[in-house]
Amino acid sequence: MFKIKLFLGTILTYSFFFLNSCALEEVQPPTKTLMQGTWELIAATNDTGMDILNKVAFPVTALQLTDDNGMVGTQGPMFTYTVYGGSKWVSASAKIKQAFDYANFRFNTGEFFVDPGNPTRFTVEAKLQATAIAGGLTDVLSILGVGNGFLQQTIYHKFINVKVTLPKMDNSTEYNTMIWEFDEETTAVYNYKDGQGNILVWGGWPVNNFSKGKYTFMKKGTGLNEIVKAHM
Repeated sequence: MFKIKLFLGTILTYSFFFLNSCALEEVQPPTKTLMQGTWELIAATNDTGMDILNKVAFPVTALQLTDDNGMVGTQGPMFTYTVYGGSKWVSASAKIKQAFDYANFRFNTGEFFVDPGNPTRFTVEAKLQATAIAGGLTDVLSILGVGNGFLQQTIYHKFINVKVTLPKMDNSTEYNTMIWEFDEETTAVYNYKDGQGNILVWGGWPVNNFSKGKYTFMKKGTGLNEIVKAHM
C-alpha cells in the first residue's frame, strides 16, 4: 500500500510541474490578431539597404489594420514607390503630394489577408486612388511612365507572400513592432474594375518590376488623425 501511495504521489508531483510548465509556456496569438491595430512606419530600406523612409512618407506613413481585413491610412506613397520604383520619383513627388490629401485626413484604403494560425507570409492589396478633390491619379501615373491606354483613376495593387515578422523588442511582453518584407518570394497582381465592378487585369505596369524592400512599423496607441497631425 505504501508503494502505491508513493507511486501516486510521484505521478501527481510530476503532473503538477508539467502542467505548470505548460502554463508558463507562452502561446503566441494568431498572426492576424497581432497585425491588427494602428501602425506608424519608422524605418524603410530598399533591397540594397538604402534608407527610403523620406521617399515614402508624405509626411508620414501610418495605417490601421482591422479584424474584417480592412486597411486604411496614408500608405499611398509607399505602395506607389513599391510598384513603380524610384527612377522618376523626384519629378513625381510633387504630384503625389497633390494627389494624396492626407492633411485633410482623406485616407487610402485596401485589404490584407492572413491564413489561420501563425503564418509568416500574408497578402496585402492597396487600393491606389487619389484622395484629393483637385488631384488625380492619372497625372502621377503619366509622370511615372504609364501609357495613355492604361490610365485609371483607381488601381488595385495586390502583393502575395509578403513576409511579416512581429518580434518582441527589448524584452517587451507586447508585440509592438511589425516588419513587412517584399522579397524574392513575393509576387504581384494589378487589377482595376469596370462599370459593373468586375475585376479586370491591369496591364499598365510589369508585375515583376516592383521594388523589393523592408518596412518596419511601430504600434501606436493613437488614431490616424492624431498621427498625421503630429507630423504636419
